[in-house]
This record gives sequence, structure tokens and C-alpha cells, in this order.
Amino acid sequence: MENEQELKRTLLYEQVADMLEQAIVCDHFEGERLPSEQHLAEKYNVSRTVVREALKLLRERGLIDSKTGSGAYITRPEEQNLSDVIARIIRTSNIDYGDVYDVRSILETVAARRAALHVTEKELEEMEEYLKKTRDLNLSAKERAEYDYQFHYMIAKASRNSLLVMLAGALGLVFKEVIELSSDMEGSMDDGIRRHKEILDALRLRDAELAEHMMYGHIYQSKCYCMEMLEKRREHETKNTEAKRRTSGERYIL
Repeated sequence: MENEQELKRTLLYEQVADMLEQAIVCDHFEGERLPSEQHLAEKYNVSRTVVREALKLLRERGLIDSKTGSGAYITRPEEQNLSDVIARIIRTSNIDYGDVYDVRSILETVAARRAALHVTEKELEEMEEYLKKTRDLNLSAKERAEYDYQFHYMIAKASRNSLLVMLAGALGLVFKEVIELSSDMEGSMDDGIRRHKEILDALRLRDAELAEHMMYGHIYQSKCYCMEMLEKRREHETKNTEAKRRTSGERYIL
């Protein structure tokens, strides 16, 4: 009986949170501030304790921010927060980097095709700047991966598809991880710079088919570099493990 009551309480505050989320998404609240806990309790015919738990859940979802003595204010989940969450999910779920590249290929070939039709001169100039920055030999691998990613993110923005831009931002952290990993392979940096230039040239020509083709080739080759680097690391780890075992065995015999 006690478990059943607990379940009902849990379901109740989740239901209130879902209703509040729907109201927030549909802009049913005027301004950025939510009504008081007492007002919400009366509105949904629940206790203030249920409302408080519902608001806590909305904070976890990144939809509100509570300020002491001032109430709860509507916020929007930021791309960085989403990126952190997605990266953790990918790591804990053991999702293969090959799958990450497949998603990159799907999203970025579409972005390149659309960008060729909508890109502005200012955006082309920004892409050119990121391309120049990646040529700096003094950059760390992480810095180069950041500029590389920003080049691709600019293409997503130029696609004029808001959801595509959100997805590119939300997947930014894991995209930068695979970019940095692939850049460890010999020749990958020069190859990436060359392919970025080819993509940029296709965008300047406003050639959607060529831009899509060049982007596909770039992502595919980058995936090959990444998979090869992962294989090298696995081989290295295997050799180190075997060496440690042999050393341990020799010490045991002695």
C-alpha cells in the first residue's frame, strides 16, 4: 500500500511537470517568470510539495532556473548542456565512433547541399578564416579540432535549417572528439585542410551537388583515419598488456 501511494505521488509530480513543460513550450506564460508555487498548486489542484517536485524536475530538464526569493524563471536548454549530456550517453552506452561518423555524414552532407544554396559572402569569409586558423602548425590538437568543428558548424548555420544547427551544436563535443582523434593519423591534417578548401570552393560556386559530394568524401576519409587510429591504439594496448604479463611471469619464476 505504501509503495502504491509513493508511485501515485511520483506520477503526480511528473504529470504536473509535463503539463508545465507543455505550457512553457507553447508560451502560455506571459514573460519569463512562472507563477508562484501557491498559484500553480491551485491551478493544478495539487499540494505545494507536488509543485515543488515538479519544478525540480523542470530544472533538471533545463527549462527553468530558480532564484532565491524571486521565483522560477523560464530558460531554454543550451547547446553546450545538450552536448555534454549526449557525449556522456555515447560514452556510457559504448556507441562506436563509426556510428558517430555515420551521423556526421547524414547531417553534414545535407547541410553542405543546403548551404550552397543559402550561404552569404560574410559566412564564406568566416569559413575561410577558420580554414586559415587550422593551418597554424603551432596549434594543439584540441585547438585545431575546435577550429575544424567551427568550420563545419558554420556550414550548418548557412543551411538555414534551425533544427540542423541545433543538432550540430548538440553533437559538438563528440564531433570534436572524433576530429581530434582522426587528426593524430599522419597526413590527416593536410588532407583535411585540402578537403575543407574543396568544400569551400564548391560553396562559393553555389554548386549544391558538388558541395554534398565533397563533404561526403571528407567525412568518409576522416572516418577512415579515425578507425585506423583506434585500431593502432588497441594494438598498442594489447602489446603493453602482454608485455606486463610476461614481466610478471618472469618475476614469479625468479
